[in-house]
Amino acid sequence: MADYRLTITPPGGTGTDVTQRVSTLTWSGSIRRVSRQIEAELITPNDKNLPELPCELGSELRLTIGGEAVFLGHIVTRDKATDGVTTSITALDRGRFLANNEGWYQFSAVTPERAVAALCADFSIPVGALASGAAVSRKFPGVALSKIVDTLYTLAGEQNGRRYLARFTGAGALEVVEKPTAATLEIAPEKNLQTLRITEDISSLQNAVAIYSDAGQLIRTVRDEESVAQFGQFQHVLTQRSGEDAGAEAQAWLEDHGLQQTMTVECLGHAGLISGNAVVLRANRTGAAGLCWIDSDTHTFKNGQYFCRLELNFRNLMNETTAGSDVT
Repeated sequence: MADYRLTITPPGGTGTDVTQRVSTLTWSGSIRRVSRQIEAELITPNDKNLPELPCELGSELRLTIGGEAVFLGHIVTRDKATDGVTTSITALDRGRFLANNEGWYQFSAVTPERAVAALCADFSIPVGALASGAAVSRKFPGVALSKIVDTLYTLAGEQNGRRYLARFTGAGALEVVEKPTAATLEIAPEKNLQTLRITEDISSLQNAVAIYSDAGQLIRTVRDEESVAQFGQFQHVLTQRSGEDAGAEAQAWLEDHGLQQTMTVECLGHAGLISGNAVVLRANRTGAAGLCWIDSDTHTFKNGQYFCRLELNFRNLMNETTAGSDVT
């Protein structure tokens, strides 16, 4: 089991290592939300011989795994019955400052990294590395900062075909990364894989993209010919602005709206198995194998064991968002 440490620091106080008082701890995240979360059950019996735990709302919570800082956030919920012997807490990382703050912005021909740095400066949100992207224009009249960040990078990705992910580091700084195209970790039978379940879905399939001009003239149609032959044609329409090429956007649409094949994996725990990262899934009884991306993850520490539950996808997705409106 990986060595972990949980520390709580009340507002204006000093840090307390509460690891030995943890009954169960889960650390989780998803590509669909910017905040990672910790849920913990702490042993807090009504015993005068034991010190009170500093777990009031707003307290800072830090988690390290194997000596590496993986989470910095604050307690947002606390629950304890008067006759109970445990206290349940939930903490969110600094992504909540993006999700729960709204801003009014208009960006014209600005790269997403420059725009994101500017709005984070306005709200005193620490910033780490921000991936570079193509210049975009967008107006956001009273929009959640998280949606602004995701929209800016969605628009950039439509131009260059890249996939981005916004998340907070274990030190508490916002980073936007380009999702990897290779993996350094693997999940394999007789190594760390415990169970695997596969779900396949074509209910939202769209395997053809018709590209039209602003005047309504068909420019060309991009198809996934193999999918069309197998399932029939389901078409999406894109409008290509004058002087632009919507080819990359059309191809990205086909990739995101093809056969959805997701896998639920339970495996031994590893701090690197977090949403947005890539893994290699080795051959197993289901026959599934290849490069996968983690869409969501839940890390659980309980009874001296550390294991993960992952949602894997053979497709490299991003949290596509289209908040705001075009700049006129």
